Amino acid sequence: MRAGLCLTAGFLAGWAPAWCPALVAAEPATAAAIRSEPPAADAAAIRAASAAYRDALAKGDVAASRRMWTADGDVVDGWGNVLSAAAIVDAAGQPAGNVRPEVRVGETRLRSITPDVVLEDGAVDVVLPGTTMPLEGWFSAIWVKQGGEWKLAGIRESERPTTLRDDALDDLEWMVGEWTLVADDAAADAMPTMEMSVHWDAGHMFLVRDVRMTSPATAAEPVTIDVQQRIGWDPLVGRIRSWSFATDGTRGEATWFRDGTSWLAKGTTILADGTQATTIHIYSHDGRDRCVWRTIREPFATDDRMPTRATWVRKPKAGVK
Repeated sequence: MRAGLCLTAGFLAGWAPAWCPALVAAEPATAAAIRSEPPAADAAAIRAASAAYRDALAKGDVAASRRMWTADGDVVDGWGNVLSAAAIVDAAGQPAGNVRPEVRVGETRLRSITPDVVLEDGAVDVVLPGTTMPLEGWFSAIWVKQGGEWKLAGIRESERPTTLRDDALDDLEWMVGEWTLVADDAAADAMPTMEMSVHWDAGHMFLVRDVRMTSPATAAEPVTIDVQQRIGWDPLVGRIRSWSFATDGTRGEATWFRDGTSWLAKGTTILADGTQATTIHIYSHDGRDRCVWRTIREPFATDDRMPTRATWVRKPKAGVK
């Protein structure tokens, strides 16, 4: 599955599982058992449970979703963030007005580890509202048989490799310039003032974004935070990635994906207190001097300084009216 959003919540079971206490406690499995499929009856029960879990999440049925998990179940997203199953289920139960991505789970494979532990591997595509390009990922889910029922004990997520052109960074040339952020909604008074300057580095290998964010006038104690971000081609993963550092100790990294005229930057942010949050930023450039910026965060993320929707407007060049 893809998204730390924790889009896992909507996924069958997020993305790639690994070991959990239930596995450690289980009796050692033989090589033959690890390669074998579970009995037909168990396989059918697990697939039915997977479908029921996805349906419960889609409906926001917290009680039904919780019953599908073991007491210590957890999810580790593709960025290494560890989340309890309870947190994900509670988030999925929030009002339907919250962001709900379209989740497409592909064919999955079941493997018996022991008679009471089964590993499920599969692919999942996630399409965010307002976008068309799916975020592609893998997931693994650990199913444990308890009291005659199959329950989720763990989910692990990872990205599905997709190679872009190594000159794809040139498609972000439009960012170069001076920008100011304009609020799009009634929350303008509560939105921080943000100014952005973007330029190429000396070697034309990275786009450098310098952002100054000042707390709104309504804030009790005005605070100014400077953020520097470098966006460049990462040959290790064959993708565009970015690395950000802020003067308040916050840091982050993200992977960038193109969706028509829009760009999605999906990544993780680590706040100064160690809190982690997965966020997706969507930049929709109009081809001229405006760029709509949308932010999608995990429902339980604590960093609420970023606006959910606003527009970057390019400043006129000096001497140009």
